[in-house]
Amino acid sequence: MFPLKREKRGQMYRFLFLFLCSSSLLPALCPPDFISFATGTFDLWRPKTRTWEFEMEYKFHLKCLKSPNRYLNFRPLVGLMATAKGSFYLYGGLNFDLLFFDHLLFAPGFAAGYYAHGKGKNLGYPLEFRSGVELAWQFCDWHRLGIHFYHLSNASIGRRNPGEESLVLFYDIPLVKGFPFIREEE
Repeated sequence: MFPLKREKRGQMYRFLFLFLCSSSLLPALCPPDFISFATGTFDLWRPKTRTWEFEMEYKFHLKCLKSPNRYLNFRPLVGLMATAKGSFYLYGGLNFDLLFFDHLLFAPGFAAGYYAHGKGKNLGYPLEFRSGVELAWQFCDWHRLGIHFYHLSNASIGRRNPGEESLVLFYDIPLVKGFPFIREEE
């Protein structure tokens, strides 16, 4: 048997990659909307201002944001984050859900919103931007458990821009028939 030439091997690898990305390893169904609960550490790297935080998000779909392929979903979100020191952040944004092998979720995302520091850390401006990434496991019934790491900053539009990083554990509950425990097939 003759070995494949380098160009043919490259073409074969590209074909195999495209085949795997479009195969049944990825879900054919459109995932449901989610209500998400999270808890973790606010201002992870700075012990002086570190505190506990709690988040609640609604992650949904818009028909006008249809995905170009089966393994990427655009997921708008709205949420509220609050800390033990009275800070809160009300925001809206967009996640890019990449689901691999029916279970492994990688979701970078961006959001913008209103931040009030209460007795907590002053981030320098009421308008704050969040950029982060989620890594999670999606169970067969669409529930998701994972971690979310993000950075919150005013992008230097205020005089001060100390920023902060958070690490939270989140749990997404799918909003489907039989909510929240049973998924009924139609």
